[in-house]
Amino acid sequence: MVRIVPLAFEDMTPEQREEHETRPGGRGNMSRVLAHSPAIGAGLSLTIKGMVNDITVPPLERQICVLAVLFLEHGEYEIAQHMEVSRMMGIASEKVEAIADHRFNDPIFSKREQALLCFTRQTVKTVRVDDFAYNAVAEFYNARQIIELIQVIGIYMMLVRVSEIAVIEVDSIVGGDFWKDANKKAGLIKD
Repeated sequence: MVRIVPLAFEDMTPEQREEHETRPGGRGNMSRVLAHSPAIGAGLSLTIKGMVNDITVPPLERQICVLAVLFLEHGEYEIAQHMEVSRMMGIASEKVEAIADHRFNDPIFSKREQALLCFTRQTVKTVRVDDFAYNAVAEFYNARQIIELIQVIGIYMMLVRVSEIAVIEVDSIVGGDFWKDANKKAGLIKD
């Protein structure tokens, strides 16, 4: 049973209505639940746009990190969205299954991906990462990218908490369209 009903279009601010009308992600129940908090929502929207368009972590690795957070945290709404994102990005279903099963050392993953997944798991589960996990990820990512990874992990941990506490229903799968639109705007893909 839904605890927090998505905000109705007529109750949105003009800025929220514009996002709802122009962005694929703006139409989903998650965006409409987040719309209950317009003061923080505007900043969060900018943060997410920065995560999508401006970070230096490669998009496929960012998505692997996101999937790990979602499966570790059991975020049903976001998992539904990001399964489509992963498919559209061409991430092998075997990798997605290994992440879903928490098999982060599976040989299907490169050493770089294994380091990323180990770092993500420890960040989610223990907050502090041990020297082994930090040094492993630091072999492949510079300081900026490590901070970006921590931010991506934190953003998705927060989104899972919103969706799970609010009990957001999966209304439509807009994640793939959202990421496709964002990557197009960033010049990462063509039509």
